[in-house]
Amino acid sequence: MSVRRAVAADETGARNAAPTASLDAPMLPQHDLADTPPRWLYITLPTLAIDLIERQSPVAAPRVVVDGPELRASVFAANAAALATGIQPGMRLPAAQALAALTVHRRDPLAENKALEHLAGFAYRYTSRVALDTGLTLEIGASLQLFGGFLPLHAALTQGFVEQGFAAQFGYGDSPSAARLRSTAARERHAPLGAIPLTSSTLDPRVVSTLAATGVHTHGELARLPRSGVARRFGQRVIDYLSRLHGELPEALTLYRPPDRYHAWWELPAPSASIDTLAYPIKRLLADLAAQLAARDGGVERFTLRFALEKGFKHRTEIDQALDSDVVRIDVGLLEASRDPERLFALTRARLEHFKLPRAVLGIHLEVSRLPTFTPTASDLFDDPGVDKTALKPLLERLSARLGTHSLKYPRLLADHRMEFAQLWENTPKASTVKPGTAPRPAWLLLTPVRIQIADFRLVSSAERIEGGWWDDRDQRRDYYLAEVIRARKNQAVHARAFVFQDLKQSGQWYLHGWV
Repeated sequence: MSVRRAVAADETGARNAAPTASLDAPMLPQHDLADTPPRWLYITLPTLAIDLIERQSPVAAPRVVVDGPELRASVFAANAAALATGIQPGMRLPAAQALAALTVHRRDPLAENKALEHLAGFAYRYTSRVALDTGLTLEIGASLQLFGGFLPLHAALTQGFVEQGFAAQFGYGDSPSAARLRSTAARERHAPLGAIPLTSSTLDPRVVSTLAATGVHTHGELARLPRSGVARRFGQRVIDYLSRLHGELPEALTLYRPPDRYHAWWELPAPSASIDTLAYPIKRLLADLAAQLAARDGGVERFTLRFALEKGFKHRTEIDQALDSDVVRIDVGLLEASRDPERLFALTRARLEHFKLPRAVLGIHLEVSRLPTFTPTASDLFDDPGVDKTALKPLLERLSARLGTHSLKYPRLLADHRMEFAQLWENTPKASTVKPGTAPRPAWLLLTPVRIQIADFRLVSSAERIEGGWWDDRDQRRDYYLAEVIRARKNQAVHARAFVFQDLKQSGQWYLHGWV
């Protein structure tokens, strides 16, 4: 008796039983997705291994990624140029080399896992429910309205993967298993679930082979069989598989959570000490960082680049234990948190212009030890759109990058009423708890007061008495005035105002102390 008949015989009362959900109905074909938005998305990365190589050093020549023992290595992935010569994944390496002159790379599972984590962080920008296994599972149902509907969200995700250099295969469904099935079934992912062959499922191949021998080839044909008979013949696992596909059985997903620190490594295809050559990997590293920051709605105020110099590094983890002479470290700081990759790269490039690498670089390590919350610039209803209030900060950052961190000084108010001790200039900006007073103060304060003849000035304010300082042996007693400079020849006042004072401890001598 065939399996189909045996299952039917075990379920003689199936016609009177409760009806089961049918997989023959169209399950969100591609042209209906905008009308019936799905809840789940599964993203497969079929060429991840070769994409990692291509995005580091894009070339048009044939190249392959191999896996397996050294003497029995086979092609795991190939770029478009290699596929055009007839090379296919699974082919033995000697056979592939007979077809074309190849650049051969060894598969790096660790780098693939790091890339998946990076892409999970990018997807976190669109939904907080992201699960990570051999691909990415995203619950997008709750995010559709936020991003303007299914089609804009699909376009944004597609563009994001393309910009980062990864080929992605999307599959949508009403359950994680349905989305995964559509994503992995490359040729049938736009068809109804019932039309997808069982060879694309995660069922035991022996079960699939037995079903095929009796004429059951698709998910729809399997779903039409009585479930109790299928469970008796093939076990509960097949029924659970169908239930997860329908969304009738919940699925346990381990959700991704973005880390509080960021690390990234870029291994150069060949050692180089040229800043122009290093610009491309640095720009890609910062673009990846910006994608992570945007996903978590964050920014960065400081990051570190470490260049591993050519001296026998055998593995990327050795950079953490390397000697200082084998690593060149560059710290880049910003005045406010930012996630603009162009801004980050411009500051990095300015810092690199002052460095001369002693040896060729093997790889670049990017580290961010703290990821503060990004605060967008607030706008006022009546702001002038032609005035950029934040233009000063990028200028100060560029000056600091070009001239050095300690070349710029930042003022900080102190709780002292004496003018020369009321502020402090420091190498880094620090917030002050002292509130400025209402009395006018000079914008440019001279380091040492200059002795003057008061006849050359015209006083335009009343006196402000400042005295005290016995506690630090710098006692003073002065009367300060706002004054205008008088031109000696024309006896006219210049509209530049000065701060002058009369030293009451030195027989009333007058001094210039600053300018408004």
